[in-house]
Amino acid sequence: MIAQSLIDSVLASVNLPDYIGEQMPLAQRSGTHEGLCPFHDEQTPSFKVFHDHYHCFGCGTHGNAIEFTMARQGMSFPEAVRCLAARSGIAIPDETRERQIPSGMERQLETLRRACAEYQRLLLSNTGVTGMDELGARAIDADTIMRFGIGYAPEAWNTLTDDRSFGWDGLLEVGLAVRKREKKGCYDFFRNRLLFPVRDIDGNVVGFGGRRLGTEGPKYLNTPETALYQKGRVLFGLQQARAAIRQEQAVIVCEGFFDVVTPSQNGIENIVSTCGTALTEPQIELLLSLADKVVLCFDGDSAGAKATWRAAELLTSFVSDHHEVRLCRLPAGHDPDSLVREQGPDAFRSLIDQAPTLTVYLVDAVVRGSRIPEARARSLAMVASLWRRFSAPGLAMFFRQYACEALGLTPDEFTLLVGVASATPVDHSLRACPCCGSDAQIEAHDDGHRVRCCNSECGMATPVKTNIESCRNLWSRRERPKLRQTNKKNEKID
Repeated sequence: MIAQSLIDSVLASVNLPDYIGEQMPLAQRSGTHEGLCPFHDEQTPSFKVFHDHYHCFGCGTHGNAIEFTMARQGMSFPEAVRCLAARSGIAIPDETRERQIPSGMERQLETLRRACAEYQRLLLSNTGVTGMDELGARAIDADTIMRFGIGYAPEAWNTLTDDRSFGWDGLLEVGLAVRKREKKGCYDFFRNRLLFPVRDIDGNVVGFGGRRLGTEGPKYLNTPETALYQKGRVLFGLQQARAAIRQEQAVIVCEGFFDVVTPSQNGIENIVSTCGTALTEPQIELLLSLADKVVLCFDGDSAGAKATWRAAELLTSFVSDHHEVRLCRLPAGHDPDSLVREQGPDAFRSLIDQAPTLTVYLVDAVVRGSRIPEARARSLAMVASLWRRFSAPGLAMFFRQYACEALGLTPDEFTLLVGVASATPVDHSLRACPCCGSDAQIEAHDDGHRVRCCNSECGMATPVKTNIESCRNLWSRRERPKLRQTNKKNEKID
């Protein structure tokens, strides 16, 4: 970590009005400097710069030189400190990682790094003509190839396994080789594919996604899950998108590798994708920590529609009142890659801007076409189930209001029909029960407190905690192995 004393020295070395004035027009006014806020649209200047901080009286943004650099240039905190330090001639020593990587894992990361370099070398050599032809057909340029580290695995069984510098054990550990069933030895896992390296949050290559070039095998093939590579915990393209995500405070999530590469090359850089799996809870938590706005943009086919619905259901338990989630509907037969190539990036941006929010999407999907009483009753039951899942109190309230309008119900009628006593407020700071979807409540216990499902037939509960906040966090993070089901007598069910 960078020492606080160095951070203080960097801040003290920056003349903030001069520094910000280099990047935007500022006028001096009675001891301060002011201008049009760079963080929101305005006609009358409300952005004021003082000697040690800036403040916008229009949008409320506030900070120092480091925070201005982070916001304007899309840098992380350490990157911004180093940038300002270099400007002022202050030396910042290399950071020492707090988390030491085990030697075995270091070896695996080195194997993956070298494999990534070898795959890209093969793509750019005479051997990679097939791969380059495919990239050329999609108009992927050389800069994008280098930026994403795209590589090529030739149509051969022994590209890596015959290279003694790798070693079979190392390739097996990271999923790049497979043992032969009848004979001694191994063969390559990837053959005749374009390869997209997948990186972890620290930028290390942890796995690969392979796009088929011939006709054999699945269209897309991912590295088998290893200790380093767990598909449900990583996002392809995050390393390349982080600066744009920070700048725009928005992230677009899609399904495929080219769905990231093509839009990014065309100026839509705040885009990432899942790695062949449905959106998972760890990925959702990561996305919501990266940006205030999350846009899901899955393929415009039946599978994409199902994936969007599943993700929307899951998001209800995680999104907070300061987040904005939108669900983009692509035209049938299109994905972000094909849409940008055929209609251009502006068409894609337009669809994103017009995408319905999470609450609108859910209500419209549930209520659409519900005219006969039976259909409306089913819609009401689904709306009630979704409403109970929301952990954000504001979103839960407005979701309920919007659903009542769509169903033609008053709030009191909704309350009566879903079986919730109007005098009993729902504690939306607790997520819905992961087992049955019912509300939860905090209850006192001899040794402290616990959170328990309100559905007596379910009885899911946390272990007893002495601290209320501890059991609340345990429940709302849904650490399911630590939850248990009890019967009505509070006895554990085997």
